[in-house]
Amino acid sequence: MYSLQYRKVEIPTMSNLISTNQEEWVRILGKGMVTIPKNWREELGLETGEIVKARKVGNKVIIEAQEPAPYRIFSDQEITEWLEEDKIPTKLASRVDEKIKSQIS
Repeated sequence: MYSLQYRKVEIPTMSNLISTNQEEWVRILGKGMVTIPKNWREELGLETGEIVKARKVGNKVIIEAQEPAPYRIFSDQEITEWLEEDKIPTKLASRVDEKIKSQIS
């Protein structure tokens, strides 16, 4: 009988190359500023003025990009419907006003 032996060979793809750990020496500038390399900023989608999270772990400083927050833009019609549903009936509003005025006086 023949015995088949094989070896797993991984071929790096572009996405694997981008997602691997990368290192680069950077200079600390005045007021502790550090420039994040341009290609890293592009890969992470970081824009000038954005907020990032910095953590000190032992003798390391880790800078993390924010995860995009899920959000939904509501239509004017949806907002109008909510406001209508949330209205207090006129009679109830009047009684509440009277009660508040009587407690203040």
